[in-house]
Amino acid sequence: MGNQRGTGSLRHHINKACKNRPNKNQRGRLQTMLKTSNVAGENKVVVWEFNQATCRRLFAIMVIVHEYPFNCVSHHYLRVFLKELQPQFKLVSRNTLRSDCLGIFEEERKLLYEELGKLNCKMSFSTDLWTNHSGDRGFMALTCHYIDDSWKIRKRIINFAHLPSPHTGKHIAEAFFSMLVMWNLDKKAFSLVVDNASSNDACIRELLNGPMRDALPANGSVFHQRCGCHILNLIVQDGISVVTDEIEKIRETMKYLRHSQARMERFQLAASQVKVPFKKPAWDVPTRWNSTYLMLDLALQLRKSIERYATLDKHYTIKIDDLEWEALEALMDCLKVFYAATLKFSGSKYPTLNYFFPEFCDVFVSIKNMEKSDYPFIVLMAEKMMPKWERYWTSANTLLAIACVMDPRCKLTVVEYYFKLIYPDNYEWYMQNLNACINALFKEYLEAYSTSLQSQTDSSSGTQSQSQRSQTCGASSSGTVNNIRAGLKSLLAEKKTTEPVKSELEQYLSEPLDATALEEEFDILVWWKLKVHTYPVLARLTRDILAVPASTVASESTFSTSGRTLSTVRNSLSDESIEALICAQDWLRSKVTEKGGEVGAPLWTSAEPTSDDTICGSQA
Repeated sequence: MGNQRGTGSLRHHINKACKNRPNKNQRGRLQTMLKTSNVAGENKVVVWEFNQATCRRLFAIMVIVHEYPFNCVSHHYLRVFLKELQPQFKLVSRNTLRSDCLGIFEEERKLLYEELGKLNCKMSFSTDLWTNHSGDRGFMALTCHYIDDSWKIRKRIINFAHLPSPHTGKHIAEAFFSMLVMWNLDKKAFSLVVDNASSNDACIRELLNGPMRDALPANGSVFHQRCGCHILNLIVQDGISVVTDEIEKIRETMKYLRHSQARMERFQLAASQVKVPFKKPAWDVPTRWNSTYLMLDLALQLRKSIERYATLDKHYTIKIDDLEWEALEALMDCLKVFYAATLKFSGSKYPTLNYFFPEFCDVFVSIKNMEKSDYPFIVLMAEKMMPKWERYWTSANTLLAIACVMDPRCKLTVVEYYFKLIYPDNYEWYMQNLNACINALFKEYLEAYSTSLQSQTDSSSGTQSQSQRSQTCGASSSGTVNNIRAGLKSLLAEKKTTEPVKSELEQYLSEPLDATALEEEFDILVWWKLKVHTYPVLARLTRDILAVPASTVASESTFSTSGRTLSTVRNSLSDESIEALICAQDWLRSKVTEKGGEVGAPLWTSAEPTSDDTICGSQA
């Protein structure tokens, strides 16, 4: 290696004889590390390499899902933290981050477009109008509801588009139809769930008399569905208007106690003296009755603490006597059924339309019982509630009852029970009308899908016949036995043809209620998934019906806890950015939550200025 004791000879030797050495060309190599695998169920260490493109994409996804502002890239300590965490990561500019987010939106939209296009089922939709924080821009939110091929209920916000004024029924209908065409879903529509605004009624009329008339099941008779939570809100708001004084006293008490830290400490002392667990007072959002319900429920729990506090604070002048407390307790007993129904209607992880009919009928029974109350104000509440209930009951179409029938825990038995309560003199007519509607809808699906199902059956039968012929050829030694069995089969087949064949619908309705379906953890989608081969056409119909949401509330709560108003983070963005962020956020969050994961609340939820003082409840 030479006599100079240097490294030159060694370098020449390596370059000449060790051309495939592992550490050659270190410059430009990605940093490698060991990490545990992200694959569920795997407990092994894998090699990790830093990748700028991957980290940049994940950073954009984080901004979308958690609703960070685009200018977060200029935040000093975020830059310091990221540099310390990974010096090789290059943080992009605000405009580049926006472009990355829009790119992710386009990628996810393409994937969702392909997914919806492959589904062989109908889609239902819910829509609502939103405004920005300053109230000078209107937006139309459109959510698609469906049950996928694995019989899991899904919902996706497919549009959140700027809707210029005026927000007339015709204008809304045109916007809705153009959105469906953009997604190629105009031939897949089943129903549209809206609140009770007059513009929405006009929108439905425009759609039924226009471009969607020939594409809807049952000639569009099941297309218009009213939001159950909004109906309950209108009914209850009419009722509780007779007890505004008592409710206002509770509301002012809650605000008074939360006015200062000194009052809160004194209230905490009062709670300890009467040995009642301390809970922070909170007031309601008056436009949401279920928020008022939660406030009153909290007040009743804090009654002893409030009464004790009145003796400790001479400036507290709100007097709530025993009769008023008793009246509030009676009011809460009456409202329990409404609150339970609201919770059922606003679910998003399970079908809700099958609950609408029995829950709404329970509301009727509750109002009838209120008419017999010993409290005059309860009777007056019932007098105000019943006309509103009757108005929306008569306008509700039979799809609510059909959805109840498609629940194996109910079938016709539950519907007939409630019809007897509501129409004791002529319930038979309503049952006959319901049966006619169910049969007509089933016949329509039978005609639409029988051809494809028959081809599947013929293919299966052909394979089976070929197998039987092979077995016959291979069993010539037992020909006599086969002849006897063939004669027996012929006799049984001849007898079978003389008996009337029941349709899938008749077979389903004739079977008794499934005992396993009465279990508390019953999953109606799993039940129907297992019955697909028994009732192939009826299962298709049920799949489309159960996808219809009972309420628009679940989609409303996606955006804001303070009403149909965009958060301040999104308020200053362009229309294009707003739609991209809201839709992409929903799609990305769904990928995690539908697998049982948790994403965490977005930034605006934790930044609500009054979230600790008010009880929001759901958007009812």
